[in-house]
Amino acid sequence: MENNYQLSRIHNYIHGLMSKEEMFQLEREALEDPFLQDAIDGYRLQNGVDARQLSLLQQRLNRRVEDTVATRHAQYFTWQRLAIGATAGVLFVTLLALLYFKHFSGKAERTTDVELSEPENRVSVQPLLDGGDATPREGWKIFEQYLNQKSVAPAGGGEIIVNFTIDKNGVSTNISAEGQPDQSLFNETVRLLQNGPKWQGTKGRLKIVFPVKAGNNPAQAAVIKPPHCFGIEKK
Repeated sequence: MENNYQLSRIHNYIHGLMSKEEMFQLEREALEDPFLQDAIDGYRLQNGVDARQLSLLQQRLNRRVEDTVATRHAQYFTWQRLAIGATAGVLFVTLLALLYFKHFSGKAERTTDVELSEPENRVSVQPLLDGGDATPREGWKIFEQYLNQKSVAPAGGGEIIVNFTIDKNGVSTNISAEGQPDQSLFNETVRLLQNGPKWQGTKGRLKIVFPVKAGNNPAQAAVIKPPHCFGIEKK
């Protein structure tokens, strides 16, 4: 870059000693650098300069070149530091996100394990589709919740399979049981079906399992434990 500011080029330009291409190049540089244009204009206005003046002007041009280079280097290193800082920030945020998801995912898994360890002590219903097309109007989940809330089945529990038809009002009728279930269990099943949610379809076939109530069957009561016991029996 220093060669671009040699006063010899300005001298040759003023006295027409350059080719057209060289003159065009110098004029283009002068458009981008006002100091160079000032130097050309000043040289043109003077009839002549002595060696000392020429040396001082050359020194000023050299300092101008050095200042320009130093400024560009400073700008380069500033942007470089900013880029490094931004990259470090992104990596730090990514690391925090990974630690966060790892921590809360592990916590969710532990919660699921505790829930799975809870004993099943609820009335459950299983539709047997080979015996009909009846379904509760409000869905099976609501129907099962109804059974658990309203059931007063015998303490010994049990399993029963029933068949029934649906009348025009959506009420179950002609309820019959397969096999020879306990009479009190059958009566409770009939009561629940007739007083429960409405049905849609023509006929149905269900398998209902009533759990054994703790305290009435010692063998069953020994199996059912509250969740906090985690399977450890107290001796």
